[in-house]
Amino acid sequence: MTTFSRDEIHAAWKRRMTLQDADDWAGFGMTFTEDAVYHEHHYGIFRGRAAILEWLVPVMQYCKGWTYPVEWVCIDGNRVVHKWLNRLPGKRTDGSFFEFAGITAIQYAGNGQFSYQEDIYNRVETDKIIEEWKVATGGTYR
Repeated sequence: MTTFSRDEIHAAWKRRMTLQDADDWAGFGMTFTEDAVYHEHHYGIFRGRAAILEWLVPVMQYCKGWTYPVEWVCIDGNRVVHKWLNRLPGKRTDGSFFEFAGITAIQYAGNGQFSYQEDIYNRVETDKIIEEWKVATGGTYR
């Protein structure tokens, strides 16, 4: 297996984060290899870029206006693991954000593309935060 430079991997990861922050989910999906596997614990396992795009683009339409601050990132060989927040629009009356954390592990495959992604987060907490946000802001999600 080819090991890529940390600089190349970091640049590819940063590009993905830029696409994510721009809500460019089709562009984000194109950072997967044709044969990539995306393991999303609550939605399933998607095999191949086409399947990933078919699921990812529509589901992320519900998340317009969200931001995704990264708390930390670790690059080890061709692997990248980072902790992120899903931050919904607006704030609570106390000034805190409506947000929940997760971890993503990805495998870099070269040419700015990734062959594997796995997202891990607490779905019970996610649903609780989204419901709280909807009540407080009148926001909609699904």
